[in-house]
Amino acid sequence: MNAYRFEASLALDKMDRTPPAQAVLVVRGEKIPVSLRVYESAAEAKPGRLFTQVLTRRPLSLKWKDPFDVLDGEKREQIGRGVVLNPFLPEKGKFGKEARIIFLAALSGSEEDMLAGLAREKGISGLREQEILDFASLGEEQLLRLAEKLEEEGKVKIISFSPLLVISEESFDFLCRKIPAFLEQIQQRHPGQRGVALERIRKRFDLAEKILNLAVKTLEKNGKARQVGQRLALPSQEALLSPQENKLLQRLEEMCFKGELQSISMAEIQREFRLSAERMERLLSLLIEKEKIIPAPEGLYIHSRWLDDIVGKVRALGKREMTVSEFKSMTGLSRKYAIPLLELLDQMGITRRKGPGREIL
Repeated sequence: MNAYRFEASLALDKMDRTPPAQAVLVVRGEKIPVSLRVYESAAEAKPGRLFTQVLTRRPLSLKWKDPFDVLDGEKREQIGRGVVLNPFLPEKGKFGKEARIIFLAALSGSEEDMLAGLAREKGISGLREQEILDFASLGEEQLLRLAEKLEEEGKVKIISFSPLLVISEESFDFLCRKIPAFLEQIQQRHPGQRGVALERIRKRFDLAEKILNLAVKTLEKNGKARQVGQRLALPSQEALLSPQENKLLQRLEEMCFKGELQSISMAEIQREFRLSAERMERLLSLLIEKEKIIPAPEGLYIHSRWLDDIVGKVRALGKREMTVSEFKSMTGLSRKYAIPLLELLDQMGITRRKGPGREIL
């Protein structure tokens, strides 16, 4: 990956002097004219180190800890040496000097320091495997060992292994504080609303789905929030329903129990009851919370009593296997809805897919 700007650590032959604004870098035998912006003065810097932003006249493909020589821009005499710390400084964005120095100090250390610092820099968006491999010359196995060691030390959380996705502990803790604060904010604005859709939270914080899932589980475990269907609510938040909404809730439950909910689309239900999509989702979430209905794949909602009846019938077949046709006859469902229901039974451990049919467990 090529970049016109990067950050580096310079060690000048004479530390009492300031690097020239214009210099020449010697990278892998090539001489490249550059502009230098020093983040700290020689008096502020540690001996043998000046943190610097480098602007090149042509893009370079660099990696963490790549070495280079520094020549004076006019005399072309060597005045020091440097090492690449951050090869991918964006061309746009505000960079505070203090924050840059802290980040570059981490990158000046070991591979573990680099990975921990990079994870902190990425914040709640998390650090992906390909980003690290583009950043530093590390192998996948070496990277995994580093991540596991940092997790043992409580510095990062591994969200997924293949591909690797990590988030710094402090960023994850920050996220787990911000989500309840966001829920509180929404509750104050809309007292009657039952929590917030998970998709809205994901977009609000620009989160990877796996990071959001772990945050939700952590918040539930710590009693900071609770998930209701595809919504997240504060644990103390109670549903406030109008008499009309209670009637709608009862009607939706009846439709689900009779199977009517499967025969018409959600859009048709919204039009019939004059519901917004948000209000419709809220009522369905309440039924899920009360364990009246259970969501299945492909947007299918099933009444819990009807599902118990189906499970009983499947187990009463006295067979080890069942075809899709047999299941359709048993439930009275079309294939469009029979397949999602079978997938739900697979998830529940009642059945297991075997060829075109199902094995009864």
